[in-house]
Amino acid sequence: MKKNVLSRRSLLYQGMALALTLWMGRGRAQGWPTGMQLEVVFEFVAPTSASYRRPYIAVWIENAQGLMVRTLALWFQQSPKGTRWLPDLRRWYRSGSLENTTSGPTRPPGRYTLVWDGKDDKGNLLPQGEYYVCLELVREHGPYELFREKFTFATAPFSRSFSPGSDLKEVKLTYAKQG
Repeated sequence: MKKNVLSRRSLLYQGMALALTLWMGRGRAQGWPTGMQLEVVFEFVAPTSASYRRPYIAVWIENAQGLMVRTLALWFQQSPKGTRWLPDLRRWYRSGSLENTTSGPTRPPGRYTLVWDGKDDKGNLLPQGEYYVCLELVREHGPYELFREKFTFATAPFSRSFSPGSDLKEVKLTYAKQG
């Protein structure tokens, strides 16, 4: 039987998230617009080095206060030694926990698409407002990159592209009706 152990930090984060959710729920915040979604398209490239290792990548959404509300993707290599390099995803690792995250293996260089439907990790629709879109990439003996941009999600659609760094070639965010 597996025990569910809470650290002081995760207990503090969960308490703050609960208090914030209750506080936001009593205000005038409108619900997430019906049918709207955020599409996150990103591309990463491999250096020409012969000793290339696939990067660990985390993509998630934070609320305006910087607290994680949804992990969209977590790609890392599970080794016999456990999650040895996972803490190198510094910001994601500090703000989240593996217990509520669906993960997958590392991916080869290329272009990938993820979709956020406005729900938190528990499946609850979030209110309209300001959120951060975060993408963290780290590679053994390679660069550390953090893409973190603030957006207002309401009824108006938008599309923006970024060229953030060395391995992370492009990030494109499109907020529009599904379909």
